[in-house]
Amino acid sequence: MASGLTPPAGWQALPEIATAVGAAARAEGVTVDGAEAWGEPAMGCYAAWVSLHGDGATSQQVMKGLEEAKLTLEDVVKPELGDDGLITLGFERAPYRGHLRVRVAAPALTVLACFANAREPAACELACAPLLGALK
Repeated sequence: MASGLTPPAGWQALPEIATAVGAAARAEGVTVDGAEAWGEPAMGCYAAWVSLHGDGATSQQVMKGLEEAKLTLEDVVKPELGDDGLITLGFERAPYRGHLRVRVAAPALTVLACFANAREPAACELACAPLLGALK
């Protein structure tokens, strides 16, 4: 499955990161339907998308997984009732800082992260905004 997303102008496909993201998302009872990644490494900007389905595809499980990944989370917005909906948040794990959107439609998840290192964070954030907004 392809994301249907258009990366920011000048960003290139990063298949090695897509493969790593897909591998990291695999767990018992989870099937990865697709993974893509793009970036502008010279600027320190990156984005990764993964679609998956299976056991544990709930907003509570997503939040638990993010906490286990030892990310510092901020500005977390998640569905108030039930498990389905959109989770948005900011995250940091040195040397990266970024934003994450997760579309939960149990038992499926679509995850999009856009992040940057300290090289050009303002330019990366500007490039990430429309990409993140494309995940509805």
